[in-house]
Amino acid sequence: MGLRQAELQLQRERSDAPPTPVADARTAIPLDLWIARGATLGSVALAFPLAAWAVFGLGVDRNATADGLAVVYSFGLVLGFTTSLWPLPGLRSWTRHARIQSLCLLFLMVSCVTHLSWELVWLIGHDSIAASREAAWAYPWWAYIDGGDLRYANATPTLLMMEVLSVANGLVCALGLALWYRSGGRDRRSVLLFMAMAVVHLYSTSLYYGGEILSGLPNVDTSNFLDSWIKFGLANISWLAFPPCVLVWGTGLLLRPPDP
Repeated sequence: MGLRQAELQLQRERSDAPPTPVADARTAIPLDLWIARGATLGSVALAFPLAAWAVFGLGVDRNATADGLAVVYSFGLVLGFTTSLWPLPGLRSWTRHARIQSLCLLFLMVSCVTHLSWELVWLIGHDSIAASREAAWAYPWWAYIDGGDLRYANATPTLLMMEVLSVANGLVCALGLALWYRSGGRDRRSVLLFMAMAVVHLYSTSLYYGGEILSGLPNVDTSNFLDSWIKFGLANISWLAFPPCVLVWGTGLLLRPPDP
């Protein structure tokens, strides 16, 4: 009888215990990682207003400025996303899992911000943007249109639906991040949302690249290396390269057995 009571007590304690975390969502980020991310992603954020000021305030050539902006944006994103893989002193105690998780969460956050800012504004005001080539406020979009992809100046139904999908993907990501951080990484629904977002990224970005390439790149200045390989190519490659990382990371979390 005493053994039976002990078993019942143990079951009650387990049922009252908080759910097993999917992962540690509150791993402290060391200072050197903050600095590395600030230097890379911070330069991307500052590049847009500085480029607009250079063109409309200082009279710098707009195409040359757009080239510089494309380089900063493209390399800044790739380097920024991978900072948790760098051999930083503050990361010496981090496991491979912790490094990959940090990479994935950063990618998800930046994706969410991108979808709900640059892409959402373009989706709402693409006609006004297309008609405002000489306006400073429209330069963050025209810097990409100038040589990078003319489709954003002449929106097709296909491109519009791709951007609708991207904005919806950003909302899904925002919900996933809210669930993740509110639960301290315990809510497995957040992982499913992250993985769903990654799949949509792979689909929409493949369609974006493939549709233009199979058409013969009519909207890209293929005579210019920066326009074809940086603005069109590298600027969007993160949304093909990093979603598989999210899928592998998420699968590992969902398959992880619960703690005893």
